Amino acid sequence: MMEQFSFIFYNTENFYDTIDDPETMDDEFTPTGRLRWDERKFNDKLEKLTFLFQDIVKPSFPDIIGLAEIENKNVMTCILDNMRRHGMERYSFVHYDSPDERGSDVAMIYNTQSFTVLESRPILVHLNGIEDRTRDILYVKGNTSFGETIHIYIVHFPSRREGREKSERRRNFAATLLHDAVYRVLNENPDENILIMGDFNDTPDDKSVAEVLGARKTVENISSSQLYNLTYPRHKKGIGSTFHKGWLLFDQFIVSGQMLISSKIDCRPEYADVFNPKYLLHFNKNGRPVTNRTYRSHYTGGFSDHLPIYLKIFVKEV
Repeated sequence: MMEQFSFIFYNTENFYDTIDDPETMDDEFTPTGRLRWDERKFNDKLEKLTFLFQDIVKPSFPDIIGLAEIENKNVMTCILDNMRRHGMERYSFVHYDSPDERGSDVAMIYNTQSFTVLESRPILVHLNGIEDRTRDILYVKGNTSFGETIHIYIVHFPSRREGREKSERRRNFAATLLHDAVYRVLNENPDENILIMGDFNDTPDDKSVAEVLGARKTVENISSSQLYNLTYPRHKKGIGSTFHKGWLLFDQFIVSGQMLISSKIDCRPEYADVFNPKYLLHFNKNGRPVTNRTYRSHYTGGFSDHLPIYLKIFVKEV
């Protein structure tokens, strides 16, 4: 049986601690704030997140976990402490505070037995001034237990809060920075393993992903130095990871061609999917499934306004 190595990505929906940070707009996520965010609610979200990590690629545990909408290192430490209490002991994390005005960051958890971090850094996304601050892109380079080096980029592109068209330029700008960072690596060595995962706030068909980043939708005539969207087949079938007037696939895995033609790694689009068990869904009054959010018009105790995505790759027997 081939050795499995797995990645997941999850937008956690505003995973804040309960402490007011005067430098960010986190006031509503405090015990006295609008959302009455307290220790009980925080700990309930911790338990749900750990349960998800244990369930998503069972009977194994994930090797790499990308996260979005994490407030700070305190939240990350609490997540790892709770994972350890539930038997997920050999994990560490990479996180940098970003300039996002709401204090919302991306982060990465990794299994220290199967992945060794060689270097990491934030890639700053400088937009147009203080009112346009957004989260960084997280870059992590590391070695796997099966001897392959992987360059990982975790993203959470600017939101569509002001409308898709008005906010598009921000996502295109972030995609340009990501493209440039990836191709600095590939131009030096086109045979590097690149894996990008995150919430793009755009679908695989949108300009930021398909044109600016240049993630191809099919895996034909593979070139090691091109990027390929592993989640496009799910998008084509109408499968989504978040719900807004319909299901949208904002959360995606994108890899370099080398990941697809490697003599050591078995990586295919069919190994990537959206995880959507019933406990991650809420069925509205019409019986239609939507995401089981932590908050709708009130606190519901749900998981998130996104579904997680996962990718399993396998080590070829050579």
